[in-house]
Amino acid sequence: MPTKKLKKTKKTRKVDKKVEKPVVSVNVPKPVKEYAAPQNIIRWNAPDYYTFEKSPYWSLIVGLIAIAASLILIYTNNYFPVIIIILAVIVTFQVAHEKPKAHEFAIDESGVLSRNTYIPYIELKSFWIAKHGTKSILYLEPVSRLKSAIVIPLGNQGAPEVRNFILRFLPEKLEYGELFSEKLIRIFRL
Repeated sequence: MPTKKLKKTKKTRKVDKKVEKPVVSVNVPKPVKEYAAPQNIIRWNAPDYYTFEKSPYWSLIVGLIAIAASLILIYTNNYFPVIIIILAVIVTFQVAHEKPKAHEFAIDESGVLSRNTYIPYIELKSFWIAKHGTKSILYLEPVSRLKSAIVIPLGNQGAPEVRNFILRFLPEKLEYGELFSEKLIRIFRL
């Protein structure tokens, strides 16, 4: 019996040697997966926020107001608000002299891309566009009342084109203008 086993193994080995391996062709291209890209999309690059030109006297005026308010508070023995004023002035100067970063914004048939965050139209209630001279800003109102409006600067992108595109998916609030916080930033040139 041991001899029969050896013969069988030899035959098996010979058969294994005769089995041909399939030829692999290097030149055959592999099928590429195609993803359905949105047909209509509007893309643009814009600064994160708009900055305003400040006169050389801007810093001087802010500093004088802060010093006057601090002296009045010190005279009335209110020292804690003086610390808050000093911190507010430091933050104001830092924000006022900071340069905005450029971001990519996009609008397609299913939502809005804002600062690397995609927001589907389901999470939005309405929109409006406010103009400030040559600058236009798109405001998106979220469905959640706990979230504030999303502010998107349009940069060089045409406001009428964006408005006509979004009107297909969201209602427009014509009575709305710029937000109160945006007005303060513009007034104080921050």
